[in-house]
Amino acid sequence: MILQKIISGSGMILAGILFLFIFKIRKSIAFKYILYGGIVWAGTIALKFTCALLLNKHIYGFLYSALPAKVADPLFWVYVGLLTGIFECGGIYLVIKLTKLKNISKWESYAFGYGFGSTEAILIGLAQLLSIIAIFTGQIPVMQIDWLVIPAPIVERVMAIFLHLFTTLLIIYGIKENKPSLFWISLLYKSLVDAIAAWAQLSFGITSTSHIWLVEGIFFIVTSFSIVGSILFCRRGETQNLAEGNNASSFSS
Repeated sequence: MILQKIISGSGMILAGILFLFIFKIRKSIAFKYILYGGIVWAGTIALKFTCALLLNKHIYGFLYSALPAKVADPLFWVYVGLLTGIFECGGIYLVIKLTKLKNISKWESYAFGYGFGSTEAILIGLAQLLSIIAIFTGQIPVMQIDWLVIPAPIVERVMAIFLHLFTTLLIIYGIKENKPSLFWISLLYKSLVDAIAAWAQLSFGITSTSHIWLVEGIFFIVTSFSIVGSILFCRRGETQNLAEGNNASSFSS
């Protein structure tokens, strides 16, 4: 189990670092935009967990006391998803809207999004490695883990980075182009993904190898739209730049 945790934890950290390293080298963007993304991630997560600690127990108790389980279950999953959407997307919106970051360029926006998602991957990987200490001290029981499970959290983190990137780009471009609908698409999309995670965790648990890869498969399908969306944003920017260049040429001639 210890070796498996080392591999999966290190893989998540490596995934986060590689995304940042490759992007930084290829685009030569100032590191501060990556840092800004990481700081905003930390702030939104802190606020989300504080709210969850204060409200989850009460909302859970209210739903399951007032409604049958078959109704309360999906409502609670939706609530958990919205908690993520509201705090993460809302936090990014406020920071971008109220600061000079609303003027960042296309690649600076990508750096911010990568910083947001990669910071999460790196810190979750570190938490996985630190859990080894708890195993040695007897705070966590030693359990046998199927080796087929090891790639699952790494794949999940890679897809989550794209999810954070795409939802961040939606928010930034929504502000830049005065299109509030892009913010709401971002919030609902991220809330949906987290609601699926809540359903998996709370409805049948993620314990067996088949369950883990079932959930990862669903997660992969849903978050694959993030990859497509991020590429479309990239090409959209290139098309705009080309159009601007053509217009400039026509004026000069």
